[in-house]
Amino acid sequence: MAVAVSDILSFGRDREPRRRWQLAVAVAGIAVALTAVLIWHLASPRQHGGRSGPGAVRPSPLRHGGPGPFAAPPSLPPAQLARMTGQPLPRSAVLWVLLGGHSPAWLSVGDGRTKPIRGLPGSGHGYQFFRIAGGWAAQPFPVGNAACANCAPRPLPLYYIADGSSAARRIGAADFTAPAAAPGALWLISYQRGAKMRTAVASAHEVSVTGAILGSRLRLPAGHVIDEGTRTGLLLVQELAGSGPIRYELWDPGTRRVTRSFETLIAASPAEVAWMPRCTARCRLRVLDLPGGRVDEIPLPGRSKTYAGAFSPDGRLLALLLTNRMTATGRGRAFRLMVATLASRQITPVPGTTIAGQVGISFGWQPRSHRLIADVSVGNQWQIAVWRPGQARLSTALARVPYDSWPVIDQGPY
Repeated sequence: MAVAVSDILSFGRDREPRRRWQLAVAVAGIAVALTAVLIWHLASPRQHGGRSGPGAVRPSPLRHGGPGPFAAPPSLPPAQLARMTGQPLPRSAVLWVLLGGHSPAWLSVGDGRTKPIRGLPGSGHGYQFFRIAGGWAAQPFPVGNAACANCAPRPLPLYYIADGSSAARRIGAADFTAPAAAPGALWLISYQRGAKMRTAVASAHEVSVTGAILGSRLRLPAGHVIDEGTRTGLLLVQELAGSGPIRYELWDPGTRRVTRSFETLIAASPAEVAWMPRCTARCRLRVLDLPGGRVDEIPLPGRSKTYAGAFSPDGRLLALLLTNRMTATGRGRAFRLMVATLASRQITPVPGTTIAGQVGISFGWQPRSHRLIADVSVGNQWQIAVWRPGQARLSTALARVPYDSWPVIDQGPY
């Protein structure tokens, strides 16, 4: 498990597929696994659920190639970069955030109220959440198999919670799940129990949030799992990749052929994919419009790099976590959120979001809005921030949550 934890805490998406953490949990003792997942959350910009960056970071969704493990502490006093800065979020603000872990609930960030989620059976291992269009999929953390670290876990029940709903309903069972391209649908991925993950062939079928099966069951290429469904195919990744860059492949289920591949993947949605080729003098982000096939380039400011991103609900904006200062060895001393306008290729800093390289930050867009949400752990509390493009200041609040739970800020589809 030490290797899995190390990899989860690493910077590089070229070291880990973004959903690899699900497997890390599945192959370890549950006490260690839950600790690893909580560390993973604190160290990443987008959990996962999971798409799930630096800053003690693992990149967004676990995609990307990054400079290495933990960055050196910033030269500024840590207190100055341990949290985001902005104006207080009014208590009357309407901002609800999902809590994962042992106490699934909705948290009202403004006034601290919580609404428990009904319909999730008690689980001694807690629940993980995955963003899908229109809501969330919930699944218990799996029990580890100490005798076989690379074996598939047993299928676990899967539940759906609509945005704003405090009730969950069961929709099926699977080893893993991934968002589908169609609204209100997801992919359920299963293996034969005990199958070796590196070479096993998974089966997948698309289901609606009511549990209705959509289309026929698919056999995936050996050793691969679905990361996300898109309008032009399935984005696949090796579930147990070796050392070196992780390659994401756009796979056509009809022809069973790979049509494109990507390294250092930054973000994906049903209609767009963003990735960052290896940098020379200046890093450039590439964005592929899937329906049209057009590729645009966005130069990153200065010597900055990015490891995580999230497309806005309408696909016009791309939030990015960028290095803000670099050490002599090329590691990030600090990170900052920025938003790229895809049409103009202009990048705008998000005020108040400069964070020390050892502080984990999660971020994503609030469903059905243009508000960007981010969080960091501050002692035994969570600082949650919200910002709308064009605003001069960030709005922030400190929230207490049960010790065995955490806010779920996800870069998944909306």
